[in-house]
Amino acid sequence: MPESASERLIADVVRLYPSYITDPLDVQWNRGNAAAVVVEPDGDFRGHIFGDDKEIGQKCYQIATRKVLQVWRTGYHTGRFEELVYAGKLNEATFGLQRPDLIGWEGGVPILAPDGRLIAAAFSGFRGIKDIEILERAAEAVGLRVKRV
Repeated sequence: MPESASERLIADVVRLYPSYITDPLDVQWNRGNAAAVVVEPDGDFRGHIFGDDKEIGQKCYQIATRKVLQVWRTGYHTGRFEELVYAGKLNEATFGLQRPDLIGWEGGVPILAPDGRLIAAAFSGFRGIKDIEILERAAEAVGLRVKRV
């Protein structure tokens, strides 16, 4: 059976991860612990926790899960969705959300499956810009496209 898009995406994040933990700015808060999660269009859910500290790993996984579920519901990058809501350009209630539920931190990324359906992905553990970068690089490497909104 061929690997799913989420399996390929997570595998490539795992491949890229060692190159990211060499930057002191990306390991200062979580000491190299991180998490990546993906929700496929059919609801299939995959993830991976990086590092040896289970407490920090759990925290990263919980944050990544909040990010990915927001992307799954909205189709927008985390951070960008909040910008649009607070600028009055989007109404969060349209997506079944309330402002206290919004995550706001960058690292949730909408990716398009080859058939155009949404694959929601999130990473937590590095600086927001690097959380996004690792997902976008992995998506490109496995032949998926990031949705630009």
